[in-house]
Amino acid sequence: MRIPRRCRARNGVTIAAALGLGATLAVLPASAQSTKLKLQAGFQLNQPVLGEMIAHFRDTVEATGRSDIRLRLYDATRLVPTLQIFDAVSAGNLDGGFAWPGYWMGKLPATTVFAAVPFGPEAPEFLAWMYEGGGLELWRKLYAPHDVVPIPCGVLPPEASGWFRKPIEKPEDLKGLKIRYAGLGGKVLEKLGASITMLAAGDIFVALERGVLDATEYSMPAADRSLGFYKVAKHYYFPGWHQPASIMELTIHKPTWDGMTSQQRAFLESTCRDTTLWSLTRGLAVQAEALEFFEAEGVTIHEWPAPIMERFRSAAAEVMTEAAASDPAFAEAWDSLQAFRARNATWNRLARP
Repeated sequence: MRIPRRCRARNGVTIAAALGLGATLAVLPASAQSTKLKLQAGFQLNQPVLGEMIAHFRDTVEATGRSDIRLRLYDATRLVPTLQIFDAVSAGNLDGGFAWPGYWMGKLPATTVFAAVPFGPEAPEFLAWMYEGGGLELWRKLYAPHDVVPIPCGVLPPEASGWFRKPIEKPEDLKGLKIRYAGLGGKVLEKLGASITMLAAGDIFVALERGVLDATEYSMPAADRSLGFYKVAKHYYFPGWHQPASIMELTIHKPTWDGMTSQQRAFLESTCRDTTLWSLTRGLAVQAEALEFFEAEGVTIHEWPAPIMERFRSAAAEVMTEAAASDPAFAEAWDSLQAFRARNATWNRLARP
């Protein structure tokens, strides 16, 4: 993208504010140290919101015209399977990845606290803890032994609760069901007797179509629509108690991060903040159309009955207590988030009608 001449500052520095991105996205002189980053997306780049968010990050970097950071962004699964991105970045086989931190909970259970918490905070409060309440420092502490640096780089509004072949009328209906569920929400459903598996996006539809799965959750209505679940499961449940907000991450191999200039690191973090705002507003804006589409396709949209929601809530409390007891890093992050929310509880109550 060409930068207008009047927006060029002295000494070769281009002000990205000319692009509406703010002065923090300044382009460095051409003589600055050059960094090339090989990144892999965790979602298909054409997928609504999820993939668009990653493309927005790339396009914002490229739009500034800076020459000292160059991205080579690969679509999901092009180099490694999505669920192996963290390991690939840790080993230095990728310079970075763009995904959801809850995917690594098998390796690092505490990642789920930074990804999405059942009955937890929605996006504004989650980000406040992350940036102002010590969350990001704990997240980076968790990843440091693995040579991975996380950067919050997107946040999603509440998800849907999932697609089911048959309606769920009471908690006992969940027993024995084979369900794809990610993160801590899957642990909650296990307590109610469901059999939980974790599959990457591209594998879910076939498993649902063939009856390998009885139900699945994935994301928001707009993203779910792109994967076609409505064709084989006609019962769509809300609210997404398991993920009231979901934080996405850009991860960078630590030796690569350490080799960058402070200006380059600040640029990536600032671009991720821009992407976070974009993803939230985009995510809120495109769901109504998807819901209208589903209704036209014969999907029945349900709200969970109160007795089932109460079972979800009580089971979630058990899951969090058990996870904290079994993993010190989880306990540290969970205690920090709870303390932050407790301090702000009065404000949250008084500030809203």
